[in-house]
Amino acid sequence: MNEQDIPIDISTKKLLDWLISRRICNRDWPEKVQKIRTKIRAALLDMPEHPDIKQLLSTTNINYFTCLKIVDILKETEKDSKTFFGSYGSQRMKDWQAVVYDYGQDSVYLAEVAQYLIQNVVYEIPGLKKHKQKLESTEAECIKKQETARKRVVELERLFRKQCKDIGIPGEKIKSEIISLAKHLPEVYDEISADLGDLKEAVELYQSVVRANSDEGVEIKVVENLKFLIEHGNVTTYEWKYGEKPVSIEQPVMDFQEEEDDKSGGDQIDFGDDAGEIDFGDDGGEIDFGDGGGEIDFGDSGADGEGIDFGDSGAEIDFGDDGGDGVVLELDDIDTSAIVVEDGGISGGVARDQEALSLLDNRRTRTLIIDEMEELAAFLTQRLVEANSDRYDFVSAGGNKTEDPNVLKKYASSVEGVISRLTESKIQQLQTIRDSPSYAERLADSFKQKLRLQDQVRRSIDELKVKAEEASAEQDKTIQQMKDLKASVADIKAEVEKDISKRYKGRKVTLSGS
Repeated sequence: MNEQDIPIDISTKKLLDWLISRRICNRDWPEKVQKIRTKIRAALLDMPEHPDIKQLLSTTNINYFTCLKIVDILKETEKDSKTFFGSYGSQRMKDWQAVVYDYGQDSVYLAEVAQYLIQNVVYEIPGLKKHKQKLESTEAECIKKQETARKRVVELERLFRKQCKDIGIPGEKIKSEIISLAKHLPEVYDEISADLGDLKEAVELYQSVVRANSDEGVEIKVVENLKFLIEHGNVTTYEWKYGEKPVSIEQPVMDFQEEEDDKSGGDQIDFGDDAGEIDFGDDGGEIDFGDGGGEIDFGDSGADGEGIDFGDSGAEIDFGDDGGDGVVLELDDIDTSAIVVEDGGISGGVARDQEALSLLDNRRTRTLIIDEMEELAAFLTQRLVEANSDRYDFVSAGGNKTEDPNVLKKYASSVEGVISRLTESKIQQLQTIRDSPSYAERLADSFKQKLRLQDQVRRSIDELKVKAEEASAEQDKTIQQMKDLKASVADIKAEVEKDISKRYKGRKVTLSGS
């Protein structure tokens, strides 16, 4: 085999070491390249307007092979400066020819392009590939997160609507709607109490069984509060407590803080008086009681200086128990219909604070009634089991053989229905608001929190969309950079292989790993 037929295979990573080890290039090439680069920067300051030169300088790294192409272009643009002896008088041409000459000394250009190949093949192109893969992963992750976020928005909307449905509001002005429901809660309690008539027979059954099983002479009272509610309705706690209706009711003030949009401007009452003071219609500065004098006449005719006569001058009230000559006042002659006894233990018949609340609106009495309903429900459930048992004697248990299991089941269902209505989440939340108006703020905030989360998630979707688009655009840019680098590497690789082949009598040279 001829020597020319033996190929030369050089690893691109080892190309520079290979060139130096075979003394094609010297180790001091970096210093020489630095000087050449200085000349190139100076030469670039004076370049002709030529499209090919612009293309070369804008798309490729300037190296020895680029300089050769620039010299070829200058041969055309600077041909007018060519002398009779074949040299060029143009300074541009002289500058670039000097650059090409310096590159050729000790094959500096081969060392430089070898370093360029190593840098791009070993580092730049693999780095761009990894960057591209990372961008693809980022884009895919953003798209996946967008889908997850959209599902989260739907889920939050579902939870919000469910929460609104559970409490019974449309969810537009949340706090105002919640407060409105809480204010109308007593009406709901009145409706519930009006439906308690079905429980009357169940209560009577329970009480009859208890009495039948009690010792003689012992009276055991059960579900008395529930019975009172059934018979009297959802009356005030005052009436339940004292056994009589109050003369008047002073409802406790519920201090509900409305939403900011619903708040007034805090204007004060205008009495229509421009002077700023209340005018009582008198011209003077004092109150005229119709007396010409300046003093108040209490009707005593005594002399000046005498005080009010309280009747202690000897005249006494005769209550008719001594047969005296005084006027006798009989009790039958006194009209007592308008007399109101105050502070007689029940605050003069005025229901205030908790006593002004209805039985179901008052947390304490409502708890008592619910407990008694659960007690009644437990009794009816047990009674139903006993009614369906052939081995149980109703008579000995104080029952009645004629009790119909279907009727007991109906009683139990009615009681459970009322308990369910009183203990459902909506009623409990509204009652908590009435017991503690500040709870309305916390409850409304729990609704608004879901809306805030929805907004946050929607914003994150927009941000993820922008991030995915940026990653996609960066991918396109990276792909183009890779294409440009690969094209540049391929061109320089071909030039290096050709150059080395000339040095070795035309043997085939292959740069592997590129």
